[in-house]
Amino acid sequence: MTWWLWLVLVLAALALYAVVGLGLWRRAKVLLGELRVLSELSERLAAVTGTEPPAAVVPAYLAPPAEVAEAGHRRQANLRARRERRADRAAQAMTRWRRVGLR
Repeated sequence: MTWWLWLVLVLAALALYAVVGLGLWRRAKVLLGELRVLSELSERLAAVTGTEPPAAVVPAYLAPPAEVAEAGHRRQANLRARRERRADRAAQAMTRWRRVGLR
Protein backbone atom coordinates (compact mmCIF):
# COMPACT_ATOMS: atom_id res chain seq x y z
CA MET A 1 0.00 0.00 0.00
CA THR A 2 2.94 2.37 0.55
CA TRP A 3 3.89 2.12 -3.11
CA TRP A 4 1.00 4.50 -3.88
CA LEU A 5 2.60 7.05 -1.61
CA TRP A 6 5.98 6.64 -3.29
CA LEU A 7 4.38 6.89 -6.72
CA VAL A 8 2.65 10.14 -5.74
CA LEU A 9 5.88 11.55 -4.30
CA VAL A 10 7.89 10.67 -7.42
CA LEU A 11 5.25 12.14 -9.73
CA ALA A 12 5.10 15.31 -7.62
CA ALA A 13 8.90 15.62 -7.76
CA LEU A 14 8.87 15.18 -11.54
CA ALA A 15 6.16 17.80 -11.89
CA LEU A 16 8.15 20.18 -9.70
CA TYR A 17 11.29 19.62 -11.78
CA ALA A 18 9.30 20.25 -14.96
CA VAL A 19 7.85 23.51 -13.63
CA VAL A 20 11.22 24.75 -12.37
CA GLY A 21 12.96 23.70 -15.59
CA LEU A 22 10.35 25.44 -17.74
CA GLY A 23 10.71 28.64 -15.71
CA LEU A 24 14.50 28.53 -16.02
CA TRP A 25 14.25 27.91 -19.76
CA ARG A 26 11.97 30.92 -20.23
CA ARG A 27 14.27 33.15 -18.17
CA ALA A 28 17.32 31.93 -20.10
CA LYS A 29 15.63 32.73 -23.43
CA VAL A 30 14.86 36.27 -22.22
CA LEU A 31 18.42 36.70 -20.96
CA LEU A 32 19.92 35.53 -24.27
CA GLY A 33 17.67 37.95 -26.14
CA GLU A 34 18.83 40.80 -23.93
CA LEU A 35 22.46 39.80 -24.45
CA ARG A 36 21.95 39.78 -28.21
CA VAL A 37 20.46 43.28 -28.07
CA LEU A 38 23.31 44.41 -25.83
CA SER A 39 25.95 43.11 -28.24
CA GLU A 40 24.26 44.91 -31.14
CA LEU A 41 24.17 48.08 -29.06
CA SER A 42 27.85 47.65 -28.21
CA GLU A 43 28.71 47.33 -31.90
CA ARG A 44 26.71 50.46 -32.74
CA LEU A 45 28.38 52.35 -29.90
CA ALA A 46 31.80 51.24 -31.13
CA ALA A 47 30.92 52.45 -34.63
CA VAL A 48 29.83 55.85 -33.29
CA THR A 49 32.80 56.41 -30.98
CA GLY A 50 35.35 54.84 -33.33
CA THR A 51 36.79 52.57 -30.67
CA GLU A 52 36.98 48.82 -30.59
CA PRO A 53 34.46 47.01 -28.41
CA PRO A 54 36.07 45.24 -25.44
CA ALA A 55 37.24 41.73 -26.05
CA ALA A 56 34.98 38.96 -24.89
CA VAL A 57 35.90 37.33 -21.61
CA VAL A 58 36.99 33.75 -22.12
CA PRO A 59 36.54 31.42 -19.12
CA ALA A 60 39.80 29.98 -17.85
CA TYR A 61 38.86 26.42 -18.73
CA LEU A 62 38.50 27.46 -22.41
CA ALA A 63 41.62 29.65 -22.56
CA PRO A 64 44.90 28.28 -23.86
CA PRO A 65 47.34 27.11 -21.18
CA ALA A 66 49.78 29.94 -21.98
CA GLU A 67 47.15 32.58 -21.20
CA VAL A 68 46.18 30.81 -18.00
CA ALA A 69 49.83 30.67 -16.93
CA GLU A 70 50.29 34.36 -17.78
CA ALA A 71 47.22 35.28 -15.74
CA GLY A 72 48.59 33.23 -12.86
CA HIS A 73 51.92 35.05 -13.02
CA ARG A 74 50.16 38.44 -13.09
CA ARG A 75 48.08 37.40 -10.08
CA GLN A 76 51.17 36.28 -8.17
CA ALA A 77 52.92 39.57 -8.96
CA ASN A 78 49.85 41.51 -7.83
CA LEU A 79 49.66 39.54 -4.58
CA ARG A 80 53.39 40.06 -3.98
CA ALA A 81 53.03 43.82 -4.54
CA ARG A 82 50.04 43.97 -2.20
CA ARG A 83 51.96 42.05 0.45
CA GLU A 84 54.89 44.48 0.14
CA ARG A 85 52.60 47.53 0.37
CA ARG A 86 50.96 46.07 3.45
CA ALA A 87 54.34 45.41 5.06
CA ASP A 88 55.41 48.99 4.27
CA ARG A 89 52.24 50.38 5.88
CA ALA A 90 52.84 48.24 8.95
CA ALA A 91 56.44 49.42 9.19
CA GLN A 92 55.33 53.05 8.89
CA ALA A 93 52.73 52.52 11.61
CA MET A 94 55.36 50.97 13.89
CA THR A 95 57.72 53.92 13.38
CA ARG A 96 54.88 56.34 14.17
CA TRP A 97 54.01 54.38 17.30
CA ARG A 98 57.66 54.34 18.40
CA ARG A 99 57.92 58.12 17.89
CA VAL A 100 54.92 58.61 20.13
CA GLY A 101 56.20 56.07 22.63
CA LEU A 102 53.43 53.49 22.30
CA ARG A 103 55.74 50.59 21.53
